[in-house]
Amino acid sequence: MRILLIYPNIIESPKEISAGLASVGAILKEEGHTVKLLDTTFGGRTDEQIMTQVDTFKPEIACITVATNDFKFGMHILDIIRERYPSVTTIVGGIHATVAPEETLAQKNVDMVCVGEGDMPIRDIARMIAKGERNTNIQNIWFKKEGKIIPNPQRQLPNLDELPIPDRSLFDFQRYIDWHGGTATIISTRGCPYPCTYCVNRKQKEIYKGSGMFVRYKSVDKLLAEIKGIKDKYKLKEILFNDDTFTLDPRRIKEFCEKYPTVVGKLPFTINGRVNTVTRDMLMILGKAGCARINMGVECGNLRIRNDILERDMTDQQVIDTFHWAKEAGIKTYAFNMIGIPYETKENIQETIELNRKINPDFVGVSIFTAFPGTPLYDLCKREGWLTEEYSTSYFQDTNVKHPNFTIDELKKIRDSFGFEIYRKTKPLRAYVDLVDKKLTRYQPYMHLRSMLIAAGFKRVLHLLDKENFFEVSQQDILGTSA
Repeated sequence: MRILLIYPNIIESPKEISAGLASVGAILKEEGHTVKLLDTTFGGRTDEQIMTQVDTFKPEIACITVATNDFKFGMHILDIIRERYPSVTTIVGGIHATVAPEETLAQKNVDMVCVGEGDMPIRDIARMIAKGERNTNIQNIWFKKEGKIIPNPQRQLPNLDELPIPDRSLFDFQRYIDWHGGTATIISTRGCPYPCTYCVNRKQKEIYKGSGMFVRYKSVDKLLAEIKGIKDKYKLKEILFNDDTFTLDPRRIKEFCEKYPTVVGKLPFTINGRVNTVTRDMLMILGKAGCARINMGVECGNLRIRNDILERDMTDQQVIDTFHWAKEAGIKTYAFNMIGIPYETKENIQETIELNRKINPDFVGVSIFTAFPGTPLYDLCKREGWLTEEYSTSYFQDTNVKHPNFTIDELKKIRDSFGFEIYRKTKPLRAYVDLVDKKLTRYQPYMHLRSMLIAAGFKRVLHLLDKENFFEVSQQDILGTSA
């Protein structure tokens, strides 16, 4: 069968492939189906551009993944496909479909929804349609029949080692690598055990209850084989493990660090960690194995908001110690932060800035809080009457929350100057570059230029210059040269 996979990605940054579609695509190809990907990450979003790709393929099944940010755009794509191809079967998966299946099935051109991981369910749907059968008892798949929703229970979660390696060839994967300055992304786990109130993992864990282990790992050997395959096929400078939390299992980390240098070689890698899942010793062995950077969430500097509202369960001292240990291990650090959190004030945001000054991360990111369906904070915002009518389409430029203490313009202004406030005394050049960078990231031509600069090593050069204090400049000096 001709199966069109659709990735309606409109997020400005970061630009990542859909690991879910890559996995589904690999399974469908093993089944003998003809698979094509429609990917809007780098453009091609007009109706004419979309339908040009669709018309060259003439799909029998259209399978789309949607996040909350791109839900509206994704449904529009299905609408224009169904208008020209009335007999095409449409299936919607992804995180938004998983946490809001009723809303998704209510869309007029949606035939089925995949709730949860779609590897095996989409395979079963393709088998059914290929045989000319029509039944509504496929696990994980919710159907719509004569205006009524027919839900189905969850199947057992798959063993990751039993799934094929995700098919990155469906994407222009080299373009993704180049956009990230030579970084190839990979996911080695599924699931996260933590109950953060702003994250959909909490809802997913409820949905999968009774379906097996929620947190699952690829074996180290299979993971390293996948990395080596990427290294052999593409031009890259480093690996980014895009797991929610790479540092969950100390024994796996130890095995990985022992084998990685031998199997993969001297290829630096970046991981996502969590301050209460790492130790100084773990960071030391990660650094020796080639870990160049660890990304960790600070989120908010106010202890009550961080632990009572976000349910992060971590102290300031844990945050400070972990960032310090990473520096001791020679690993650069990246701090994730949010602003516009429910109940947050300007004073609380200042506390976040102060905590970041104490940990002095090499890189800092800050997003504007968005309430995602299926999360406790979405329910809170709904009860308080804080939700807007439209979902947010950006992590950095808008939100679906009408915050009682901030306007969106105030939040954007705080976000734009966040890094500047952290670095202005210790890394003045970096501070002013960050200030300009944040103001320009809303413009697509700049984002293209930015990715080229990163690929050329601009961030590393800037970091070295700041580190060696080659730029001892004052605010007046900078303002004077830019006037």
